[in-house]
Amino acid sequence: MKEHYRCHPKIIEFCNKRYYDNKLIAFSNEEHLKSEKPLVLYYTAEGNHMRKITRGNKLGTYNQRELDVIKDEVLKDDRIIDCKDEEIGITTPYRLQANKMAACLEAEIESDTIHKYQGREKELMILSTVLDSSYWGKRGISFVDDPCMINVAVSRAINQFVLVTDNRLFKENGKEIRSLIKYMKYNVLDAEIIQSNLISVFDLLYKEYSKKLVELSNRLLNRSRFKSENIMDTILNDEFKKDEYRDYDYTRDGILKNLFRDNGNLTEEERRYFYNGAKVDFVIYEKMDNKPVLFIEVDGFAYHENNPEQLKKDNLKDSICKKNNIDVLRFATNGTFSEEKIIKKVRKSMFGKE
Repeated sequence: MKEHYRCHPKIIEFCNKRYYDNKLIAFSNEEHLKSEKPLVLYYTAEGNHMRKITRGNKLGTYNQRELDVIKDEVLKDDRIIDCKDEEIGITTPYRLQANKMAACLEAEIESDTIHKYQGREKELMILSTVLDSSYWGKRGISFVDDPCMINVAVSRAINQFVLVTDNRLFKENGKEIRSLIKYMKYNVLDAEIIQSNLISVFDLLYKEYSKKLVELSNRLLNRSRFKSENIMDTILNDEFKKDEYRDYDYTRDGILKNLFRDNGNLTEEERRYFYNGAKVDFVIYEKMDNKPVLFIEVDGFAYHENNPEQLKKDNLKDSICKKNNIDVLRFATNGTFSEEKIIKKVRKSMFGKE
C-alpha cells in the first residue's frame, strides 16, 4: 500500500481504482476539505466541433467549442474553486488545442499538453478531450483514450478536476475517458454535471444540433447554395425589418471593384486581387447613395482556415477594405455565434453601440 496526500481523495480515487489496483491510501488535508465539488463534468452542445488543420504551417487538431466553454463558462462558473490564475492548469492531448487556449486566456493560466504536465500539479485542472462523434473524431480515440495520459491528466489536480468533453462520443466509445465519465457521474450531484449553454447558429450545419435552434431552422431562407450564408441571410433579413435600419439595406455577393474605387493606395498584389473579381459575402449599404458601410464574411473551415491560399486572399481583402475605411466582420462557422452575438457585432460596427 502507498499513501497519497496530494490530490483530493475523490480525484485520486479514480486513478486508484483504474490504474493502481486500489493500492493507494488517500489522505485528506485542510485544503481538500475546502473543496466541496472536487469533480465537475461539462458536456458541449450537440454537433461536430473538432477540426483538423491539414494544410499550411500550423497543422493540428483543435475544438473551438471546448475552448469557448472553458473560457466563457467553466472559468466563470461559481462551482469552480476560487484560486489564483497561476494555480489553474488546462491540459489536452493536442498541441494546437493547448496553443489556442493559451492565446485567449490570461498569461498566468498554464495551458499545455498532457505529456508536458507530467510531474506538475495545479489546484484546478481542466481537461479538454477535443474529439467529437465525427469519423475523424472516432479515429482519434486510440490517441486520446490512452491510460497513461488520462492518469496523468486527472492526478495533476489537487483540489478540483474538470472534464470538458463531447456530448456523445465517450458514452459509446473508448475505455479510459468512458470510465472517467462513469466515475464522475457516480460521485457527483446532478448540479456538477453540466450541459453547456454555448450554441452557435452554425450548428445547423451539423446533422445533430441543439433543440434551441429548431425555430431558426424552421425560418431559414434558401437563397444561396451555401447553408452557412442562408443562416446569416436569415438573421440579417429579420434584423433589417426593424425601424432603426430604415436608411440601410444589405445584399449578397458584393464585388469589391463595384463597391469602391482604387484610390492608388493599394499594393500591386492587392490591386491584382481587387480587379480579379474579389467579392464579399454580404454588403450593408446606405439606401440613398448605395454607399457601403459594412462587409460581412462567413468563413467555412475547409475553405478558409484549412486553405492557406484562401487565407492569403482573406488578408488581402481585409487590407483593401481597411484602406477604404470599411470594416469586415468575419464569422467562422466553427465559432460560437448566437443570433444575439452576431447582431451585437453588426450594431456595434454600424452604430457604435450594441
